[in-house]
Amino acid sequence: MTASATTIEGGHASRLFLVANGSHGKAYLKRLGETGYDAVLAWDAPDARRKDAEQGEDRPGRTFPTAGSATRSAMEYDGKDDSPKEHAKRDLAKRMAEDIAAALRAGTAQSLAIVAPAPVAHAVIDHLPHEHRRALAGEEHHDLTALPLATLFERLDALRHGV
Repeated sequence: MTASATTIEGGHASRLFLVANGSHGKAYLKRLGETGYDAVLAWDAPDARRKDAEQGEDRPGRTFPTAGSATRSAMEYDGKDDSPKEHAKRDLAKRMAEDIAAALRAGTAQSLAIVAPAPVAHAVIDHLPHEHRRALAGEEHHDLTALPLATLFERLDALRHGV
């Protein structure tokens, strides 16, 4: 990339834009001298979209409350959802972070902007190596994965220009 191209694009040509939700995502780079973006990375986790019952997960058993207890579920609460669907979502966030870190390490991009629902964005950031977290240039907590490409590119342009 030439210095003039970087200046013309305001440094955004080397920014990776992650657009994701809990089950799939794509990373885009701005096209130099043209409108639009190129998808450079893509991820998909079909198990994160399937119902838990389809993956062998049963509903918790029910019990009757004992004396002095208001809890009626036999489910144990340890603060972390251990369903197959949640495992698939966590694995997807980890894969995204690993691939993004590799792209930053290789020089494909110098910075990162994440457009994803808050839980997904935070999961990806949590999995990013500490030295690559400084490359995070912005976050927007929306699910834009279902938008038509023209609309998505308009939203990414607005994010680039701080609108």
